Amino acid sequence: MRNAITLIFSLLLFLSCKQKQTEYVNAENNTEISEIVESETEKITETIVEKVVAEKKTNCDLRTLVEINSLFEKGTELNDQNFAVFFANMNPNCSNNAEYSEFNNELIFKTLESNPKKFVAFLSRVSKKKEILEFVLTHLRNPINDGIELKAINERLDKTETEDAKTKELVSESIKKAIEKE
Repeated sequence: MRNAITLIFSLLLFLSCKQKQTEYVNAENNTEISEIVESETEKITETIVEKVVAEKKTNCDLRTLVEINSLFEKGTELNDQNFAVFFANMNPNCSNNAEYSEFNNELIFKTLESNPKKFVAFLSRVSKKKEILEFVLTHLRNPINDGIELKAINERLDKTETEDAKTKELVSESIKKAIEKE
């Protein structure tokens, strides 16, 4: 009987040790599973962010244009952040959207007229994306509003010292083509 009790205790001790080992292995597996879940969650989040950015690129959102225009209406001088947001909002895919295209055209001329130096500097930064540079130059060659003082804007641009002479020249040439069309 003593042997039976000893055997039972030994068996219980053995089983309890086996249980702790299983719990340890499960804890390790849970950590690995947590890391995998976390990694997959990050990948999914990145994919969602990419989709949002892609949607923004195809979305002809007027909010930024309205914000920039309201600053002009208040007589506020645009700062670097305003110029950066304006140029980041440029969307060549929206050329077919009449409202967006007309509003953007007017603001291109307003921003150029307000501060030619910053306009050229920021256009130079985004000109690495050729489609944006061409989009802006096309708008400059084809002003929608007849009330835009193209000669005055071009004279002010010519008097402005800029860091990027090439971009300044492209802008000036585009305005001169618009002046020829008048």
